[in-house]
Amino acid sequence: MTDIKFVIRQRLKLMMQGAVLPAVYRIGCLRRVDPSLIVFADAHHNSRPTSMDRLVWELRRRESEGQMQSETRGNGRKLRVIERYHDYAGMSMLGQFFDAVSFMWLYAVAGAVVICDNYMPVAACKKRKKTKVVQVWHGPGLYKKFGYDTPDDIPSYYKKNVFRNYDLVTVSGKKCVPVFERAMRQPEGVVRAVGIARLDICRSEKYRKHCREEFEKIYPEAKGKKVILWAPTFRGNAGRPKLVGLEAMDRLRRELGDDWCVIYSVHPHLFTYYDREDLRGRMPTERLLPAVDVLITDFSSVMCDAAVMGRKMLLLAPDLHEFMENRGTYMKPEEFPGEIVTEADRLKDAVIRTYEDYDYGKQETFIRGYLDACDGHATERTLAYILPE
Repeated sequence: MTDIKFVIRQRLKLMMQGAVLPAVYRIGCLRRVDPSLIVFADAHHNSRPTSMDRLVWELRRRESEGQMQSETRGNGRKLRVIERYHDYAGMSMLGQFFDAVSFMWLYAVAGAVVICDNYMPVAACKKRKKTKVVQVWHGPGLYKKFGYDTPDDIPSYYKKNVFRNYDLVTVSGKKCVPVFERAMRQPEGVVRAVGIARLDICRSEKYRKHCREEFEKIYPEAKGKKVILWAPTFRGNAGRPKLVGLEAMDRLRRELGDDWCVIYSVHPHLFTYYDREDLRGRMPTERLLPAVDVLITDFSSVMCDAAVMGRKMLLLAPDLHEFMENRGTYMKPEEFPGEIVTEADRLKDAVIRTYEDYDYGKQETFIRGYLDACDGHATERTLAYILPE
């Protein structure tokens, strides 16, 4: 029954995207494009995603300091930033409909639209050339296959390109460009290694210190202990996600004892499917990283955040061989910065080895290969494209 409901919802969305949203957009196009209007939109969060945080913060900072006057066109208007974040998974079909219609009205006249994940309204119809669509994809680096490289991401009955209308896709390194072009079906020149804006702050010691201080307040039980963070991604797709490795992690908690604090922070798509409060981190995963001694992940791009911050890590993937055969990865398993564990009874020893004798040389090789554009200046390069000429 769940599968049937899921399919019905998807087909209703297709009807909305194929007829209603294009009609709203065409009516909206009776107005002129406003180059000073920048819209940030996302359908997977109810608040600003971390992938957009640095860009919005920098725009707001410039605005408050009165620096926008020199960055506007001849009409003398300052830039306007509108943020639209709604988690469609928790909304009714009617709520999604009205939110998408409202977005299309703005989309028709925006100078730029910034997204960080699949956002179907952007692809609903052919956009105006004067509107820039910038995809600051949430996942840096390359690991698990995505987009049109795997059947898990794009429904077979969806005939349009879900990544349609992009003018710029920001990626973390040159090695990522050809893969993103193929997975998103983008022409040459759209995908560019300008870096990932949200990783800029990872190089700031002031930021890392602030995160550690925040962690001490929110996780008082971790004081004086070695901290492990388990931050896995989900299997399957966003409509039917599943979690792998939970039993192994519960066992690790029992085996390590009181000298260790083991924290879980799973992907938000899993919250409604697993009724355990401890699966939700009390802080965003990215802000937890500076305070942890060992990160345990699987096929999640959080490994890139951890690498930039110099965190020790290992990969827990009991389904490694199955995952490689069914979905697949772009990286070879041996390119992963840390040790790979596939059996629960070996996890404790692997954690201790990682903590005591981590191979930072391998991690540096990983950074040079997949994160070479993440030099702390991705935000300014991205904004140079977004801002009006």
